[in-house]
Amino acid sequence: MTDNLSSSLAALLEVMLPGDELFPCGVTLGIESLLADRLLESIAPAELDLLTAALAAGGPPFASLSPADRVPLVARLQRDHPGLFDQLAKTVYLTYYQTPAVQDAIRALGFAYNSTPLPDGYAVGRFDAERDTPRHGRGRFLATDEVRRVDLDGLDFVNPPT
Repeated sequence: MTDNLSSSLAALLEVMLPGDELFPCGVTLGIESLLADRLLESIAPAELDLLTAALAAGGPPFASLSPADRVPLVARLQRDHPGLFDQLAKTVYLTYYQTPAVQDAIRALGFAYNSTPLPDGYAVGRFDAERDTPRHGRGRFLATDEVRRVDLDGLDFVNPPT
């Protein structure tokens, strides 16, 4: 990983995960090296070069810009390269939410949060039709023998249009 990429990822974390009074800013967690490793595993080298170039499109090095001046570059990356941005965002968020500080922040909100939900999972209790039946009025229950296949032939999931 180059120093340029490392500093760009740290600056990117500051934009994508600015933090607040409960959740830490992404850059304060020191996850940019882990993030870089995960990006190197999950995106093609050409896309990594594209990411680096997109972050450098503002002229001065991305990391030297103020957080406010970085936001338009990140927005342009999202607009111009949605697939790359989607992969980047997923990797950023997964890396962030695995850190103990973020997990502690989630627990501080009163949520049960297992850092490794498997094999234990979460206790959900027994289903109670009176308590657990949705009240929003959308959808309906179908017994298993009433379920029918939906024709998806008109949808192109394998080769979506570009």
